Amino acid sequence: MKTIQVKTPGYTYPVYIGENILQKLNDLLQQKHKTRQTAVITSKNIDQLYGDELRNNFSREIQLVTLHVPDGETAKSNEIVQRLYTGLLENKFERSSLIIALGGGVVGDLAGFIAATYLRGISLVQVPTTILAQVDSSIGGKVGINHPLGKNLIGAFKQPLLVLADTRTLQTLPDAEVRCGLGEVIKYGFILDRNFFDYIDKNLEKALLKDKKVLRQMAEISAAAKADVVTQDEKEQNLRMILNYGHTFGHALETDLKFGTLKHGEAVILGIKCALQYQRLENSLSEEDYELGMRVLNRIPVFYDRSSINPEKLADRMLLDKKVKDGKIRLILLEKIGQYRIEPNGNREKIIKAFDILKN
Repeated sequence: MKTIQVKTPGYTYPVYIGENILQKLNDLLQQKHKTRQTAVITSKNIDQLYGDELRNNFSREIQLVTLHVPDGETAKSNEIVQRLYTGLLENKFERSSLIIALGGGVVGDLAGFIAATYLRGISLVQVPTTILAQVDSSIGGKVGINHPLGKNLIGAFKQPLLVLADTRTLQTLPDAEVRCGLGEVIKYGFILDRNFFDYIDKNLEKALLKDKKVLRQMAEISAAAKADVVTQDEKEQNLRMILNYGHTFGHALETDLKFGTLKHGEAVILGIKCALQYQRLENSLSEEDYELGMRVLNRIPVFYDRSSINPEKLADRMLLDKKVKDGKIRLILLEKIGQYRIEPNGNREKIIKAFDILKN
């Protein structure tokens, strides 16, 4: 089991990554937090796979409640938030209680938002079960829900007591979830680490086939990169925004499709393609890096309705992105593969043309 420390100004917590470590959760928790009330927030599908294994490790003296949420981004809504509050209130959960987020990125974001706001804040543990959640969303404390006008626009920062990522859970993922997770994995190579990008390039097909060794290696490297960035910039004041590479384009796509047919990581893959195309239009990235980046991305299949792409509408949606400042769209781009740069004022005409690549 590998341990990665996330250090924020007021709090340090561990991220545990390993195979068959789910049963260690209660022992690890005893070192951090003792409570008589614990709520597991999860989906029915994940509960059927791992719920009993998680719950069986807790003492019978603990009031243990399981609250189910729907699958998919539509769960991150005010309606589901109110339903979860009601579940906690009906079971008389107190400020000393604990929430365990068992599932993917949607569950982690939603459960984290509940933990941040219920009784003005109760303790949280993240138990991510997807690649996307293990390498990205479970680490760093960003939690929230969606608004009809945009993704993750309602939220807070809520750091967990710990993150426990059992890579065994990745073996039960549908192929679409594997592709989704790789969208988050690959961004770390693009913006921070050329050697990691080359490793992904070499092992991409193994990852798509859920090779245990490759997925664990990708999870460990990505989680360590995320922890390092969060340690330097917890509240996304500057550096942390680089982790949104591809996301500014991708969030617009997700919102326009009503958080429906396109998964978040798949939207990120398409968003990175748009970011690469944008740089080609402004001639700010070498043709070699552009071609290499596109070749790798094109090996991860993403299925979507090309006829639904409306570049001008999508460009308008980008104005609601959290990185917009003084009405200007800030873009995360590349100096070269492995090195990021920030463009403070994205060109609308080129943004529209960049979206056109998704129509072909």
